[in-house]
Amino acid sequence: MISVAKLYFERNNKPNRHAFHDVGLALGNLTLQAQSLGLFVHQMGGFEVEKTQAIYHIPDNFEPVAAIAIGYQGDVNQLDADLQKRQLSSRSRKSLEDFVFTNDWGHSYF
Repeated sequence: MISVAKLYFERNNKPNRHAFHDVGLALGNLTLQAQSLGLFVHQMGGFEVEKTQAIYHIPDNFEPVAAIAIGYQGDVNQLDADLQKRQLSSRSRKSLEDFVFTNDWGHSYF
């Protein structure tokens, strides 16, 4: 699946500066619904935007945002060794102190 943002409002042709936010929120809801049905969703930014626009004839006033894989989780043992290692490795997240600020940018809330 390809998510697409509409860059301008129809009613007045003004830029929609929230288009990417709107697409992200919609995909967040899609992800929750899919998981409730036993499906997995993986959003990917690493795709060729221009090629996608050409293949699917996406008009200039729209922009592809992400490629999305939706399906049932496979068996990790069917992956080659490098992908198994990557899939099974521990993951780390950025600390909240790094991006949750109070009063001034860079002044950690914590």
